[in-house]
Amino acid sequence: MNKQEQAEKDYMTGMKYKDIAAKYDVSINTVKSWKNRYGWQRGNSKKGASPPKRVHTKPEKGAHKKEDASDELTPSQELFCQLVGGHRLPLYRAYMVAFDLKGKSLETIMSSASRLGKRPEINARIVKIQQEVAAKHEWSLNKVVDSLTFVHDEAKADIFLKGIKKANSDAMMNSLDRITSLLHISDDGVRAQAEANIAKIKADEMQGNGELNPILVAMAKEAKKLIPEEEDK
Repeated sequence: MNKQEQAEKDYMTGMKYKDIAAKYDVSINTVKSWKNRYGWQRGNSKKGASPPKRVHTKPEKGAHKKEDASDELTPSQELFCQLVGGHRLPLYRAYMVAFDLKGKSLETIMSSASRLGKRPEINARIVKIQQEVAAKHEWSLNKVVDSLTFVHDEAKADIFLKGIKKANSDAMMNSLDRITSLLHISDDGVRAQAEANIAKIKADEMQGNGELNPILVAMAKEAKKLIPEEEDK
């Protein structure tokens, strides 16, 4: 007995669409299509009996479609959306966890995850979850930038007080990178500033000033990642 036949038996016993969908890990729409395709009819045991006429009711004016599409998704699809929208997992990783894949290549998983993420109902659910998470924590772009700016400024002050350490320089540069990314600041501007910082430090070294600006030193170290090695020789 295949999946559709088993689902039909459950339907005949009175099981609801959403329960059948959850049991066989398919969408509610799939269950409905099976019903129409294979002519499932409850309480219609007489042979030759014509199926009852469908009654199409027009939606009331002003009625809105249900925004939360979670009931239309399978448990695996809903978990995928929760992992992406709520836990910020990459699509491929969320797909692996949600569907418990084994023996599939990473390329196949990434392709399948991308296709699933682009489906309108899946994308809408992910966006909805993201909005709920943002509302729960009262996050906004300004609040995120303010928090990153606080980290940046505290790390910068710590460099002045204690000198350059891996922890404070990493915190400062990472927060700066995140702010740059969130505000879509051009990489060209970052590169130009990095080049200026390196030039300033080299000039100080040539003049033998002895005391170097610790902030510029930290910026210069990170800047070397942005500039080809031959330019620094």
